[in-house]
Amino acid sequence: MDALVIVVGPMTRAADRPRSRRVLRLIALERIARGALLLTAGVYLLFNLNSDLGRLAERVMRAIELDPRRPFFHRILAYLHHLHASQLRIAATVALGYGALELVEGTGLWLDQLWAEYLTVIATSLLVPFELYELVHRPSVWKAAGIIVNIAIVGYLAYLLRRRVRRSRPLEPTATGVRLDESSR
Repeated sequence: MDALVIVVGPMTRAADRPRSRRVLRLIALERIARGALLLTAGVYLLFNLNSDLGRLAERVMRAIELDPRRPFFHRILAYLHHLHASQLRIAATVALGYGALELVEGTGLWLDQLWAEYLTVIATSLLVPFELYELVHRPSVWKAAGIIVNIAIVGYLAYLLRRRVRRSRPLEPTATGVRLDESSR
């Protein structure tokens, strides 16, 4: 039986400064927590395709002392009452896939892997337009905060990657034969 082995070595490590590593660890924890939550939700949905999620949500709301008769909560409950098993299966599959991606990103960032930084920048950047669309059509403070956090993460990781590329790029000699780094001294 073949096993998947993640190579952790000097060629794949990002090797950032301690402060950068702390921020990366914070991003990693956020990704791991979100991934675990999405995987849990996906598994729950798969094993409860025929249950009435509206009734479950109503019990949870009452347990945490929210009034399910309020218009906002009532709309959510009505929507959950009318979900079909096929819709739940699709939601569960998406949650499992996205949760796995988040866990891979978080684990790679925690292990200080360069590929994880690239993966996080690409995956998060690809989802920002969908988040913006959702924010425009159904605005909420939580969606706006989520977009701000994701854009900040992409910006920070892009900054780290760009800085690393600049450091590792060999400087070429100019037409005068003087290296660029020597002329700036």
